[in-house]
Amino acid sequence: MNQILAIAWREITRLRKRFSGGASPLAVIALMGIIALSSYFLQDAVSLGSGLYRVGAFGDAPEITDSRFSVVEVKSADEGKALLDEKMIDVFVNGAQVNYRADDKSQYAVKSLKQYLEKQELIRVGNSYEYNLAFPLRVGINYLPLNRPAGQNPQQETPPVDKPKETIIPSLTPPPAPFAQVLVALLFIMPITFISIFFTSSFMDEKLNRRLTILLSAPVTPFQIIFGKMLPYAIFALVGVALVAATTGGKILLSLAIFAPTILFIFAIYLMVPLFYRTFKDTTFIAMFVTTMTTAYLVFPAMFTNVNDVSYVSPLTLAVKMYRGESFGWREYLFPSIPMAGIFIFAMFAGTRLLNEEFLMGYKPITQKIKDAIYLMMARSKPYIAVPLWSLITIPAVYMTQVVLLAFATNLPSRLILGAVLFGSAMIEEVVKSAGIIALAEHRVITSARSIFGLSFLSGLGFLIGEKLLVAISISMVSDARVSGALFGAGLLLLVPLLAHFIFTSITTILTTKLKFPYWLSLFIASAVHFVYNFLILRGS
Repeated sequence: MNQILAIAWREITRLRKRFSGGASPLAVIALMGIIALSSYFLQDAVSLGSGLYRVGAFGDAPEITDSRFSVVEVKSADEGKALLDEKMIDVFVNGAQVNYRADDKSQYAVKSLKQYLEKQELIRVGNSYEYNLAFPLRVGINYLPLNRPAGQNPQQETPPVDKPKETIIPSLTPPPAPFAQVLVALLFIMPITFISIFFTSSFMDEKLNRRLTILLSAPVTPFQIIFGKMLPYAIFALVGVALVAATTGGKILLSLAIFAPTILFIFAIYLMVPLFYRTFKDTTFIAMFVTTMTTAYLVFPAMFTNVNDVSYVSPLTLAVKMYRGESFGWREYLFPSIPMAGIFIFAMFAGTRLLNEEFLMGYKPITQKIKDAIYLMMARSKPYIAVPLWSLITIPAVYMTQVVLLAFATNLPSRLILGAVLFGSAMIEEVVKSAGIIALAEHRVITSARSIFGLSFLSGLGFLIGEKLLVAISISMVSDARVSGALFGAGLLLLVPLLAHFIFTSITTILTTKLKFPYWLSLFIASAVHFVYNFLILRGS
């Protein structure tokens, strides 16, 4: 632990030196200030059209409190009409009379004003008349005890309740898309991403200046180096989350619990970038791509909060529910958190195996770097241990990818997306199960067909065990999705037959290593067979 803390302190010292000039600290402070101010002003609600329309009011005009309208008091009807003609205002309300122009903006303004006034009138009527009258339509909700009183007939009707404990007016129910809460929750991701880019930049700088080589020669392990360099940035990210929660009125401890796995997930991805790329140019491009994809992954599912349970794949969904004052359970929390933590563990394992000078400083195509990385992650163990362990520890990445595919599938017509999701899911699984065996075969660690068949069986076994570990928290969350039976399964594919895994993996490995098929072709054939199997299971369920 002392070595980790020493490396962490060294990283803080390096970071302080990088910002020893005057402009850099000011830029960081300004950015953090902007984030804090944005958090503060977005804490209650977000109106993307604030002050969009200007409305002139005169006489006994109704009160307008909608933030989309900027209300201007005029002294006379003639002044209001003149301002309207000069396009200084978009709508003029003179008592009960509404004046507007023929241009598009004025037409949009008057339609929006009409919708707002109708809503306000509906609220007034709802508050003025008894709840049991026909208009407006209201739904009363009463919460009855779960335990029936002793002696009560099950067929006996519950006595009527004079006043419902909760009343819902459907016409006033807000739309399901939580735009405001998602935008506020997105503010948590900004400091995490910003700080993780600093971590990547620092790692890349030490890699190019060969300071990592000096660290590797010291009496410290690769894990201590990586974790020590990451620790201060992770703490900064946690502090950023706490500050955003404090300025937006969120619960600080709950926010930290929600976004701690997200921090691990983002840092895991940004750890891989400098390990595989050698120049700042490549690293910057990939970092921007990763930022875009990560943000899309986190934001898109959260837009369907309370619409589809697959939205829980994103921790932003939990943040949205926090700001709405809605509760969630452990299952909803673990659904996104365990895969993210699993990916972090896998990234740390990969980092400890790849942190050597030959791999870091070598110039090779990215495909070859990936092959070398897989081999390095497996080379220190016996093949019969390394192969099933590889299939097991990569399950979180496979799982997360499949859930993302499922999230898209549940919001699109099944006829258009079903086939692509099933085939994509099958291909992802076959890549993971066969990659380790192909890497060992290319390095001549295994040569015989018997060994390849045996490792294909063990790879399928490791994958099956990993699925069992994750399915306990996933199946109830995705069981209502239309293609969940094929990806996770409420029946056979919940415990995917070991024989099927063995056959699919064997097809890829034997065709590639013994029959010398191109890997992409072998993978396509195995994925096609796997797709047919998934389709038959889905059709029979």
